Amino acid sequence: MLLLGTTTNASAQTYPTRPVKIVLPFAAGSPTDAVLRVISAPLSKRLGQPVIVDNKPGATGMLGTEFVAKAQPDGYTLLFGTNTTQVANKYFFKSLPYDGEKDFAAIAVVGGVPHALVVNPSLPVNSVQELIAYAKANPGKVSFPYANSTTRITGSTFRVMTQTNLLEIPYKAYGQAVTDLLGGQTQMMFIDFATGLAHIRSGKLKALAITPERSTKLPGVPAMREALPGFEIGNWNGLFAPAGTPRDIVDRLHREMTAVLSTPEVQQQIDALGYELLKPMSPGEFGKYISTESAHYAKLAKSAGIEPE
Repeated sequence: MLLLGTTTNASAQTYPTRPVKIVLPFAAGSPTDAVLRVISAPLSKRLGQPVIVDNKPGATGMLGTEFVAKAQPDGYTLLFGTNTTQVANKYFFKSLPYDGEKDFAAIAVVGGVPHALVVNPSLPVNSVQELIAYAKANPGKVSFPYANSTTRITGSTFRVMTQTNLLEIPYKAYGQAVTDLLGGQTQMMFIDFATGLAHIRSGKLKALAITPERSTKLPGVPAMREALPGFEIGNWNGLFAPAGTPRDIVDRLHREMTAVLSTPEVQQQIDALGYELLKPMSPGEFGKYISTESAHYAKLAKSAGIEPE
């Protein structure tokens, strides 16, 4: 037993001795992909080994997330997960092939990307209250697209809280959902800043509110909870390892991620993408945060009438 313990500790102390792969369960070019690529290069320098971003998109992030859940817990296959993969998916899918909490060790939270409630400029509204009034006066004529669990639960919560007859339009690809919104095939959407800021600033989309907080990137635009009290939905992403990964390795990765995220150059690049870094958390704090988020999403899904499919 002493020999086994010594071997484990030695492995953790020398980690890593070969390239580290971070699986991103979404497509290349996505907002989450962009922020991970900002992080991966400086993380590689700190670890002294290549850090490879491996995109495994599909099934609302489930394919790549399941892959990591079943990987060897040795620190060489990691997950860049989000609130969609780790929390929200379980309230949408009955046969989720992993447990977002039990099958993973939380390493480090990275950041969140604010979402703006936007409308196509053809819609004659300039505020959340005007949108609600318009939707009530035109039942079934206002639709919103969704392409992942987060955008769906955000839109569905808005529909329920405002008691409006909004149409929910599912899309397989987030980019196509945005394209159709710009083209007027749909009328409103909760769009992430990384995707939406350029369209808002160019006038192609009109921002009515922001969740979870106001942002200096869109001065003058209120927070959703100011216009609709009780509306509290944000999103986040972070680094995870398969459950059972040695604690020394988790702690090493946490230290290096914290160092990377504290550098001004990385912070500037992340800010330029529309992301906002969250307050650093220890692995234990991050794990508790995920549990709290899970309970919050459970309430949102129930109030929105969402049943796992």
